Amino acid sequence: MTNDNDKIVHAYTEFFFANEMNFKLTHCLFRVKDPNELLRFYVENFGITNMDNTCFEFHHVKSSTNENLLVNSGIGHVYWKIGITTYDVDYVRQILQSKQIQSDDPVQFEDIGYVCHLKDPHGFIIELLQHDFQQTFINNMNKYGRQPINEHLPLGYPCCFGQITLQTNDIDKTRWFYEDVLEMKLLSIQDVPKYNFTLYFFAWTNENPPKTDLRDVSTNREWLWKRPYTIIEFRYFHYEKRKIPLFKDLHENELGFEGIRIICNELDLFIDKLKAEKINFEKSNGIYENEIVIRDPNNVPVYVSFKTRDCN
Repeated sequence: MTNDNDKIVHAYTEFFFANEMNFKLTHCLFRVKDPNELLRFYVENFGITNMDNTCFEFHHVKSSTNENLLVNSGIGHVYWKIGITTYDVDYVRQILQSKQIQSDDPVQFEDIGYVCHLKDPHGFIIELLQHDFQQTFINNMNKYGRQPINEHLPLGYPCCFGQITLQTNDIDKTRWFYEDVLEMKLLSIQDVPKYNFTLYFFAWTNENPPKTDLRDVSTNREWLWKRPYTIIEFRYFHYEKRKIPLFKDLHENELGFEGIRIICNELDLFIDKLKAEKINFEKSNGIYENEIVIRDPNNVPVYVSFKTRDCN
C-alpha cells in the first residue's frame, strides 16, 4: 500500500461496464523507480492520455535493492503483460523502431492473433495485438485499401489498453472469483493445444460476442481485439510442471506489479455480499476513500473503492 507522500502518476485508456454493483476497472498498479519516465513513454509513444479512463497507477520508490528484478512480473509470474491493441501492428512497430524502441518480429500466433512483444523502460512487457488476424488484414487491404493514417496520433492509428494479462494455477477458482464475486462477463475462451494452455477473457461490459460459442475462432476473436475497453485475460496451463508462483506482497524497496484497483458504486452492498458468502476482505489504509482489499485465488490484491481521487 502507499501513503499520501507516495507519488502516483496515471495514464489512461477506455472502458465501459454493465453489472449489478456498477464495478469499473480503474487502475493497474505498479511499483516503479521513475514514474515520470514511464508516463512520458506511454503518452508520447502510444497516445495514452488523461482524456481516457483506465489507468496505470505508478507508485514511486526512491531506491531499490535490485532495479533489474520486477516482483510478480514477467512470463513466468502471476502478472505477465499488458496488451495494446491497434489496427496495423507492422506499421506501429516500424514507428516504434524509428524511436529506438525494439520488439520481436510480429507473428500470427496460432488462431489467436497477430502480435509482437516489447518492454517499457522499466522492463514491463507490452504486447502489440492487431485488430484482425494477419490474413484478414491482408485481404481487407487488397479489397478496401488501408485505413487513413491520422498524423495527430503518435502511432498513426488509435491504440487501446486492451488487456491486463494474469496467470493462474486454478481456473475453476479464478472463474468463480471474477464471474461470481466480481460479476465480470466471460467473453472468450481460447484453447492453445500446441502449448497446453487456455486463455480466458473477462470484462465488465453490456456487449455480447457475435457468436454464442465462446470458443469460436472465426468471428469472436477478431471482434474481441477491437473492443474499446480493458479486458482481464488469464492464461491457464494444463500440466503440473508449469506452476505460477502466487502473488507476493512487495517489500518497501521492491519494484513490480502490485495489483488492480476497481470502483464499486454499491460498496456497502458488496461488503454485505462478501460477508454473506464468507469471503475474506480487509479495510484498506491507502489514499483512496472508503476502500477494501480482497485477494483473488492467485493472491492478487483487488482494491475496491467507493470513490477514487481525481486522476491527474
